[in-house]
Amino acid sequence: MKSKIFAGSETTAVFVMAFSLPVFLALVFFVFPGLAIIGQEKLQIALVGYCVVLLSFFAGTRYGALLNGIEAQTGWLVPFALGPVLAIAILLMPFSLALAVLIAGFGGHGAWDSWAAFKGKLPKDYSTRRILLTATICLMLITILIVSGLQ
Repeated sequence: MKSKIFAGSETTAVFVMAFSLPVFLALVFFVFPGLAIIGQEKLQIALVGYCVVLLSFFAGTRYGALLNGIEAQTGWLVPFALGPVLAIAILLMPFSLALAVLIAGFGGHGAWDSWAAFKGKLPKDYSTRRILLTATICLMLITILIVSGLQ
């Protein structure tokens, strides 16, 4: 029996779990610091670095759709060009601020992808995956932000 949450696609579950696994592990290490295999500072750097790379990957998929003519809005080239600058800025921010910017970035980019799929500019199945992944990652990052603020 297929789950309606994954819109009939088993690959959606694998997609969400694979991309969110490093963030989940970081969450476990923040909640249970005794289990961490690296120090808190390195864990913060690794988490922010991974999230920056993941967000850049999603920007790259949108840029690929633009180059392939799937999405015809050339006005969106500026956000793609600013992405690397923002990524470097996020890496240099204090941890709490970096998490807040990443949460906003994942949420905004996920909404942008969902809207594009709704308008037929991206595949619907990709939108389903992105919505689930965005919600999963944002919830975990919010939890990490709260837990790290309590420590």
